[in-house]
Amino acid sequence: MSWQNVLLTDSGFFDPFDLRRPLSPIVERFAQMLGKPSPQARVLFIPAAACDDESRQLADILRQELERLGFLPGHIIPYELDGSLGEAEVLSFDVMFFTGGWCEHLLKQIKATHFDQVIKKFVFSNKVYVGVSAGSILATPNIMGCFGGAEDEETAGLGLVPAYIDCHCDLKPDLTPKRLPLLHVLLHFNQALAVSSSGFELLEDRQACHAIDWASPPEFGVDVFQPVS
Repeated sequence: MSWQNVLLTDSGFFDPFDLRRPLSPIVERFAQMLGKPSPQARVLFIPAAACDDESRQLADILRQELERLGFLPGHIIPYELDGSLGEAEVLSFDVMFFTGGWCEHLLKQIKATHFDQVIKKFVFSNKVYVGVSAGSILATPNIMGCFGGAEDEETAGLGLVPAYIDCHCDLKPDLTPKRLPLLHVLLHFNQALAVSSSGFELLEDRQACHAIDWASPPEFGVDVFQPVS
C-alpha cells in the first residue's frame, strides 16, 4: 500500500518566535500534499491532546494559522473524539489535524473510541495527516519509544513513521539522540518530517533557527507563541 501525505511538525506552520513568519519549506510541502486550494479544503481539527491552559492556547493559535494559510473558518471543524462522527464523515475531510498537548491523554481517547483504525484508513486513502508535537509523537510506533517503552502495547502509537520523536528540542539544552531500536529524531521549532510509506524526510527552515539564551529562557506567550494581534 502506497501513501505519502503525513506531515509531522514540531510547532505548526509558523515560526514560534515570530508567528507572522511562515516556515516556508513546511508550508510548501503541506500545500503540495493538499493538492487543492486551501479555501476548497476541509479540515478535521482535533485538539483532544490540549488538556491544560497552555496547550489550549496553542490549539487556538494553530487554528488561526490554518485560517492565515487560507482555510475558511467554516471549513475547520473541531472534533473532540467523542464518537459523534462516523467513519464515512471523517473520510470526507481533506486534512486531519492533531494539535499538541498531552500525548498519553490523546492516545487513550483514540484507543477508547477505536479511532486509530479510522486514522489509518484516512492516511492510506492519501488524505493529509498533520501532527503538531503530541500529534506527531502519536504517529510513532510507541509514544514512549524515546524512554525505552517500545514493547509496551498500552503506549503503542500509530506506527506511521519508523522513528521515535522528541519535540521542542530547542527547549532541551544538551539533548543528543539516544541509541534506540529506531532512529531518534530530535525535532526543533523550525522542523517537520514529511512521511510516506517509503520513508521520511526532514524539512527545515534554516532561516528560522534561533539561538536560545539559557540565562533567560523564552516565556510562552511572550517570547514564543505570542498571539498575532
